[in-house]
Amino acid sequence: MSDQNEGQTESRIVQMAAFSVGTEEYVVDIMRIKEIINPLKITPVPSAAALIEGVINLRGVIIPIVDMRKRFMVPEESWNGNPKYIIVVVAGKIVGIVVDEVLEVVRIPRSIIKPSPQLFVDKEPGMFLGVCEFQGRLLLLVDLKKVLSPALADKTEAEISPEPARPEIKSSSTE
Repeated sequence: MSDQNEGQTESRIVQMAAFSVGTEEYVVDIMRIKEIINPLKITPVPSAAALIEGVINLRGVIIPIVDMRKRFMVPEESWNGNPKYIIVVVAGKIVGIVVDEVLEVVRIPRSIIKPSPQLFVDKEPGMFLGVCEFQGRLLLLVDLKKVLSPALADKTEAEISPEPARPEIKSSSTE
């Protein structure tokens, strides 16, 4: 009986959204995607992390936007495709990623996803969870937590304040 369950786990189909950045193709688990939208006006945020382009206002929700070209060190001059924002949920936070083009949803058996080789010289180690072949193409499975970690920098409870900090005002009266 356990052999049958093991076989079912191995053949389980996963769905991933394929997208391109430069000439490379990547995939992310569709369960992490909230929505895919056309580009909106980005408002720059002074002193934000270098990979954060700025923020957008999506139906009243302010979302930081990360340019995957910068994150994957793809030259600006090779821009191609039909850019989209993929709005994802990572570690309970909503973040938008800018990609050159959203290609398709791929359905593949989990068993064909192979561990990511640690040979990526241009890219940081650990940014990819695995590699899979789909219709003759190699797709890199992006580890969104690692890729977006600078944008997701956790703050301590003391740093998260529901109200803006107010400066202390000392009374000029005598004590």
